[in-house]
Amino acid sequence: MEEEFINDTDYLDQHFLIDKKIINALIDYSHLRLVDEVVEIGPGKGEISDTIAKRSKHLTCIEIDKKLEPFINVLKDRHSNVDVIYGSALDIYIPKCNKIISALPYSITEPFIEKLLRCEFDEAILIVGKRFADNVVEKNHNKLALLTNSFFVCEKIMDIGPDAFDPRPRVMSSMIRLTKLRREELKNSYKRFMFREMFFNRDRKLKNNLVESLIEFVKLHNKTLTKKESKAIVQGMVDEYKVPKEMLNKKMENLSNEEYEILYNILK
Repeated sequence: MEEEFINDTDYLDQHFLIDKKIINALIDYSHLRLVDEVVEIGPGKGEISDTIAKRSKHLTCIEIDKKLEPFINVLKDRHSNVDVIYGSALDIYIPKCNKIISALPYSITEPFIEKLLRCEFDEAILIVGKRFADNVVEKNHNKLALLTNSFFVCEKIMDIGPDAFDPRPRVMSSMIRLTKLRREELKNSYKRFMFREMFFNRDRKLKNNLVESLIEFVKLHNKTLTKKESKAIVQGMVDEYKVPKEMLNKKMENLSNEEYEILYNILK
């Protein structure tokens, strides 16, 4: 029965963490306190959840797979401070908390990071694909790395091999910590601030987004910049780097990684 259950998880991109050393490291690096409100996304069979519940004030588990309900019911019976929400973490409301803990399905990394932008939490301890972790830590200029570094401080804790999971993923994994960055903390980080503002206003055309974001950056320093002045500065950047008009008329979500590289370079 258990083997049948495990094989049926492939369609959900689920890989259960089974290595006890990695499980213990995940718990240790979460620095849990008895005052913490924790959200765990993908509790699986509850092995990690059991320890989280013992070491925190309250645990909310978000699980997409109802077939895991028998395991989760055991967890709820054992701990009075556990609530469970069934559904996709991308679709449901993530309650306010101190910490988010998860071994994410790698296929939802980008939309999940985007969802975190609007969640209320202090830090997230996540197991993600190694490639994503390396891109973020090395501050590469592709969309997902720029997005992550504009809103969070990212610390890579360790790399994890495929044997730590069942079923085994095809790629290496990494454990990371994301700590939320407040807007004011980017006062001296011009590029990160600009990207943060533009990602928040991704429905604007790029040329308008640059103008408005520059005005907001100057405002952060208790100064003013008129729209006309901002347009002139942006036009100077655009002319120097010969940015294609087609790119300037795109919205953020429609830019290619090559165009994100150009955008990073023009923000002098």
